Amino acid sequence: MAKKSTPKPSTETGKAPRVIITKTKPGSGTKKVEPGKSSTSPTTAKTTSKPAPAIPPPQPPKDVTSTAKRGEGEFKPDDDGQPSTLRSEAVAVLPANGGWEIVKIGGRDYVTADSVRNFYNPLYGFTTFRLQGNHFWLGSSKLILKAQVGSQEILINNIKFILSFPVQSHNGKVLFSRLDLCKLIDPVLCPSHIQNAEYFDTVVIDAGHGGHDAGARGIYGYEKDFALKMAMSVRTALMQRGFKVILTRANDTFLTLGGRVAIANQTPKSIFISLHFNSGGSAASGIETWALTPQSAAATMTRGGGYNVNGVTGNKQDSANIALATAVHANVISRFKFVDRGIKRAQWSVLTGCKRPGILFEGGFVSNAKECLLVASDAYRQQVSAAIGDAVMNYRKALETAMAKR
Repeated sequence: MAKKSTPKPSTETGKAPRVIITKTKPGSGTKKVEPGKSSTSPTTAKTTSKPAPAIPPPQPPKDVTSTAKRGEGEFKPDDDGQPSTLRSEAVAVLPANGGWEIVKIGGRDYVTADSVRNFYNPLYGFTTFRLQGNHFWLGSSKLILKAQVGSQEILINNIKFILSFPVQSHNGKVLFSRLDLCKLIDPVLCPSHIQNAEYFDTVVIDAGHGGHDAGARGIYGYEKDFALKMAMSVRTALMQRGFKVILTRANDTFLTLGGRVAIANQTPKSIFISLHFNSGGSAASGIETWALTPQSAAATMTRGGGYNVNGVTGNKQDSANIALATAVHANVISRFKFVDRGIKRAQWSVLTGCKRPGILFEGGFVSNAKECLLVASDAYRQQVSAAIGDAVMNYRKALETAMAKR
């Protein structure tokens, strides 16, 4: 990708995010409670039905590999050089407030896994809550969450997510950062409660690269050509499902990253999906999906834009972004025997300035001979396109209640 577009300041500050999550008690009205805040002055609303998660139900466990560097994208240096991992600093345990147990480590808020279980239990009916060594499980017949203390990886129904901060522990209790609770865990588990969800009937499909920008060079061709063919296939799949589709490019032409974002922003009632293929070592393989880095967190990888200290335009869609990424990534991974490289965070240029929910999807490694042979296959692209089409349907269905509130 070309140089990152200049980010616009967010209305948020660098402080702990003021993201509201929705607390539902059986037989009562819905209370909107900010983690760590009192629930004495709730905003009432009609009780909603159980969420329709965009993530498939629990699947048998699969082997997953660690992440590898992505050979694409240019960004300015890290905004302030802040590390993405926690330092060993003072720990303060705050009194439970609004039902949330808050532990402050190095000035950052964490919530206990006990609080997470108690909050979402009415929706999921958890029967498993266990910490064995550094490994943590929270599960029911509807949802299985696995994490490891000290790791940024988390599995939800065996789909890999990369957290903004490592899982911590204190006095035998597992802790998740409050930012990860608000920006990942809650929108994935309760997409029907996303606050700013807007109805959409159009999908803007962006075929990465084009013209003189060939993208990654594969064993059987160039990324730009595979991306365009995939875009055409996804377009067909979406139109068959009743969606309108706008292509950022329909032939082998060069389009600036800003131009791609402008098309998305000028298209009303839309979401944005940028299609790419990966490059790495000859053994690197798998699928990964990218959503924008939340404010006050760092990108998953070094070249992913650094620390997002001030926030950018796309952060207004943080919850919708991660819900869309979950729907697409989980549906593709659950249907095919691909290596799950995870749902990750970065400040890619096509995401930072996007005013619509948007993701960047990497459909395989063209530098891997076996995987590139698949990518070059019409049958493969059609099957993946069908999975993406169904995922967009799942995403819209999962957010129906939230969209109705708008």
